[in-house]
Amino acid sequence: MGHFVHGLEFLLCLFLFLHKGISVYSQGEIQAPNFNVPAVNVTAVSGHTAILPCTIQHVGDRKVAWMDPKLKLLTVSDQRIIVDQRISIERPFTRDWNLHIRQVRRNDSGEYLCQINTQPVKSTKILLIVNEPPIILDHAGDQTVREGETVELWCRVGGEPLPSVTWYRKNKNDHGKATEVIGAAGDGLKIHNISRYCEDDYECVADNGIEPIATQMMTVTVQFAPEVRLLSQKLSQAKGKETILDCTITANPHAYSVWKFRGQELANNAKHGISIYNDDLYTKTLSLRVGNLNDEDFGKYKCYAENIYGSDEESFLLYEFIERRHPQTTSTTERSPLEVDRPPKHRQDEVIYVNNNRKNPVYSTPYWNMNTPYNRLGNADAARGLSVATANRMTPLVTLLSLTVFNALR
Repeated sequence: MGHFVHGLEFLLCLFLFLHKGISVYSQGEIQAPNFNVPAVNVTAVSGHTAILPCTIQHVGDRKVAWMDPKLKLLTVSDQRIIVDQRISIERPFTRDWNLHIRQVRRNDSGEYLCQINTQPVKSTKILLIVNEPPIILDHAGDQTVREGETVELWCRVGGEPLPSVTWYRKNKNDHGKATEVIGAAGDGLKIHNISRYCEDDYECVADNGIEPIATQMMTVTVQFAPEVRLLSQKLSQAKGKETILDCTITANPHAYSVWKFRGQELANNAKHGISIYNDDLYTKTLSLRVGNLNDEDFGKYKCYAENIYGSDEESFLLYEFIERRHPQTTSTTERSPLEVDRPPKHRQDEVIYVNNNRKNPVYSTPYWNMNTPYNRLGNADAARGLSVATANRMTPLVTLLSLTVFNALR
């Protein structure tokens, strides 16, 4: 019976040892609980699980508790005290009392206490740092401005640590260029005296080294008054033909454009055909076809464009083309019987001798050098000039007769 009692006492002691951690050492040999691992700071990313380690040796029957930065009791032993289900105690090993915070948030940051209810209380501090990826909290949004104005783009960002902001231009209208950094780093971008060539997509990029980075795209639209251009300002075309008049209009927005003739707007009909072609982002070609030209179609045409910022126009002259025909030339021409041959050219000092009579020389004077036109000759000098002029082509008898009349008049 005595052996049975001793056996029960042994089993009871073993049960108490295993269940309550009673030491088999004497009172003087029981070791006090202690933190055998130095406390370390913990950095976690928002949205992930933060693990705060606490390793204790020789806990015995002592209790282990966790307190948050506000000294609010979170757990006792391995039991959660608060209702926040994100918090739990995980013990991969017997001496581990690790605090797990799932879906950790930035406001979970702070100094946590792992405590042992000894006298006095022993505790170790663990600093939790919760980093957040960058976030775009607010931004300027898309901007529509008039050419020459100033544009201000901005992004308000958040994150831990505070992100840096870089601006990029996408160059969406120039496929030969890649995205480029523009301006200085900062949460604002200002573009002074903006032109149509600055119209683009601009991107605000926030980065603090924690993935993912945050981006925000903003589109800048630049508007301006129309500009009308003609490749030429006049054209000739023959009647019955067809012609096409083109003008280019650069504007933003494209509101109203038309061809006019004699103050009237032209529309598509049997006589006129109007087509519009998109050349690029800002420029369109307004094409006018005029068919079967007649007298009423020739004149001044106007290409006109207008939007909320202004208007512009250019004039184009369409005139008739007339083919020039050169008269045909022949080797012989018929002359009127009344036509008088033009005398040959002679020098003013040329002397004509008649019948080899050197005593009576005759000085010839061409009729086209006289003051009186040839068909109006009537005085003695004119008659003399006519007689001498024709002497070379008339028979000797006529020549002799002319000289006789000449001498008689003298």
